[in-house]
Amino acid sequence: MITRIEIDGFKSFLDFTLDVPPFLALVGSNAGGKSNLFDALGCLADLQTVELDAVLAARRGRPRELFHWDSERRPVEEFTIKADVLVDSRVDGVWQRSPAFVQGIIGLNVTNQADSISLIGMEPESGWSPSSTWRWCTPEPMEMRKAAPAADRYALRENGSNLAAVLGRMRDSQAFKDLVVDLVALVPGVTGVEPVLDERDQEWSFDVVFSGQGAIPATLVSDGTLRIIALLAALYDPDHPGVLLIEEIENGLHPGRIAELLRRIARRVTDLSDPASAEEPLRQVVLTSHSPVVVGELVRERPGSVVFLDTVTRVQPGGPTSRITRARPVRDAGEPGTYVSPREVSRYLGTVRQDAQ
Repeated sequence: MITRIEIDGFKSFLDFTLDVPPFLALVGSNAGGKSNLFDALGCLADLQTVELDAVLAARRGRPRELFHWDSERRPVEEFTIKADVLVDSRVDGVWQRSPAFVQGIIGLNVTNQADSISLIGMEPESGWSPSSTWRWCTPEPMEMRKAAPAADRYALRENGSNLAAVLGRMRDSQAFKDLVVDLVALVPGVTGVEPVLDERDQEWSFDVVFSGQGAIPATLVSDGTLRIIALLAALYDPDHPGVLLIEEIENGLHPGRIAELLRRIARRVTDLSDPASAEEPLRQVVLTSHSPVVVGELVRERPGSVVFLDTVTRVQPGGPTSRITRARPVRDAGEPGTYVSPREVSRYLGTVRQDAQ
């Protein structure tokens, strides 16, 4: 679980800090920095399995473009990305020790000198991989419809290509029953999901059961229904808890289903104030959205989980200006520029709805 993010000099971030609760929605208009923040976390996650040069090359744009540039087109000398984490020591591949939850830091510092990029300090401790349980979820309709090898025991892949195998692995668990309950509540007419094992080819596929129609193969099910199944599978998977990162959660979903989906997702994350949480694996959801439906629902039901990201001009005395990303939680009062008031939320929602017309 990520508890705090600090970014300095990476893309649109300078001296950026953000405390991260178990359920966090990063909201705001496009180009506000939401994707850049996910890219920063992606750098940390990739460090566990990929060499530094490959980590930087995998990001959007050329490596030098990862550095923050001011208005005079000069890059900063270095960037730092750091995350404070709470690690479930009972998860495979993570440091084993007591107590069950261990605090730690994972980060990297990259310097830009003599036209070279290198890693300096702040590497994850040897043998310690807290970001191995961070999962990105951006399911693609064509991929979710594919059959998957029965031997696949992995978490849901980012594009959802092994969704059938995940459902097959989960089918006898209480988590699968809970998933079906939520799916039935979210998609009118659906009464169940049936994983199907091809014994000859040793591949999983799945059907979705509809009232009055029976079992319909995944190849014929709507994109929106498949996306809901994938999100629930990633969240409910009993073998792969951790951090679930969902970019633009509203994509491909009917607006009328988003509010209930958010409510059901929020119920599954870890409640750190509940002592019983110590007995369960850590689950966290970080999502992004610019949907007025998402913003309106969360501000009404869980205002503490909403953080607006936008860009502002930073002026340094005697120096060039910079466009930087700032994070502002929703509050009733505070120092100007550090929070979003309910009135500003209403203004934002009105503007977004007007632009969508």
